[in-house]
Amino acid sequence: MNIVNLLGITYKEDIISNLIVGLINESKVFRNSFIKNILNIENPSDFKVKAYTRIATSAGIPDIIVTLENEKDSRLLIVENKLKADEGFNQTLRYSDEKCIEDLVDNKLLELKNKDLTTEFIFLTLIPEQIPTGDKFKNITYKDLIENVDVDIEDEVLKRVYCDFVSILKDFYKDLDINEYDKLIDSCFNEEDKTRAFIKFKNIVKNINGKSGLSVREIGKAGGNGRLSYYAKISKDSWIGKEEARFINNTYKITKDCYDIHLEASFDIFNKKMTLPLHYEPRPYIPRKRLIEKTNEEDYQKYITKRDYVKGLVHNEIHELGDSNIKPYNGSNTIASINIPIDENITIKEFIESIEKYMIIVENIVDKCLK
Repeated sequence: MNIVNLLGITYKEDIISNLIVGLINESKVFRNSFIKNILNIENPSDFKVKAYTRIATSAGIPDIIVTLENEKDSRLLIVENKLKADEGFNQTLRYSDEKCIEDLVDNKLLELKNKDLTTEFIFLTLIPEQIPTGDKFKNITYKDLIENVDVDIEDEVLKRVYCDFVSILKDFYKDLDINEYDKLIDSCFNEEDKTRAFIKFKNIVKNINGKSGLSVREIGKAGGNGRLSYYAKISKDSWIGKEEARFINNTYKITKDCYDIHLEASFDIFNKKMTLPLHYEPRPYIPRKRLIEKTNEEDYQKYITKRDYVKGLVHNEIHELGDSNIKPYNGSNTIASINIPIDENITIKEFIESIEKYMIIVENIVDKCLK
């Protein structure tokens, strides 16, 4: 019997944070292996180490705090633990801010003797390559943890709980590699665990290769009204304007060169559908209604005039192409829509080839219209 499964705590971040803190504080072999193999610190036994949960700061409450001190060196580790939840609004950005560090250094509970210390940050997640908002945070997966900190815990009770947790994680990471001859629906859309499905989706999308600089630039999740979609943003440097809109004195300062053109492949997991719209948006993205409300008329007209001009050229090219899978579109963001047919028998290889085929077609159209 698996205790962690029985209690239903596998993905309870607070409880798993407690487990990790307990392992660091109570198990010498785990602590030393964690410090050496995750933090890359040689001679971990030279440090006095203490781990904490729920240490409040003005920036919020980081999941795990670890202090390491000896006569010559003091270190502070901040760990943001993410299992199946997404990062809260700018969490890691706030936790890596100087004010948050100052709050922790001054907190008497941590008993830091040396206020001049080295700070390190870990974003501990299930999902490989998950990018935190705070660029100081290093992504470490639970797969990294269980492979690199493979030790025999001294305490039998703690060992039993940790082994049960590791067993669940090993099952989670099993069979996530992609075989190009597997059927897309079976491999990704029929996966019951949506986090596993997202990892498989990322592994598929990473195999999409464009020409002349067109590439997958961003992979993420979107949801609403009971729906869950995964998306891949496909773009190239020449499709992105040279300027960015700025918000000054409650008004957006936008020019004709504040644009972001990209394909945004969207996969509706529940309905097993895929759309591939071509977007022409402000850079950075601003919802149409807000842009109109918060931009003076002259600036807005400069932006929208160029957008309409490029959109018109794109629509003319689509009409001349005569491909029924590519249609002009007059949306607030979308200027064209590409249909990628998906059926029960399409393989991952065939799916990727379809995406790449239309990437080339759309790239030729957009490049021509931007000249």
